[in-house]
Amino acid sequence: FAGADTLATAYALSMGIRKIGAYDLIICGKQATDGDTAQVGPSLAEKLGIPHATYVRKITGIGDGRIQCQRLTDDGYDDIELTLPALITVVKEINEPRLPSLKGMMRAKKAEVAVWTADDVGADKAQCGLQGSPTQVIQTFVPVHDVQSEMFEGTPEEQARKLTDRLLSMHFMKAGE
Repeated sequence: FAGADTLATAYALSMGIRKIGAYDLIICGKQATDGDTAQVGPSLAEKLGIPHATYVRKITGIGDGRIQCQRLTDDGYDDIELTLPALITVVKEINEPRLPSLKGMMRAKKAEVAVWTADDVGADKAQCGLQGSPTQVIQTFVPVHDVQSEMFEGTPEEQARKLTDRLLSMHFMKAGE
């Protein structure tokens, strides 16, 4: 599955989940640290044909085939409800992880983790990994933000006129607005 973009990753995960069988809730992180796209969770839900919600900060209730949760927005949060089975992507505020006990760490160290291949989950190899990825990352970088500021001198009226002229020249507004 190496080299997979978000589409191929969602496909591979959907095939693995189908192999597992029945489920009520799939919980994904908000985004991966490598691609930072936040697309795998919603794409996975679409491949499985189930409802989904992103940026969930709190589960407020679950039962009777439904889940209620709070989804972060730019202005706070929305209270939403989904029919199960469903998928949610969560933000770090959802939980404060507890430290594992020594006994739990030892048990985890001895646990066998199943590793499945495309054949194991019945996946079309042409849709997996780099071969199944319509996009390929050529380069990743942190964008440089060139911030400039300008101070306007004069009376408040003169400053307002200069600001208006600057916004007009930059096409951020039109004359008469």
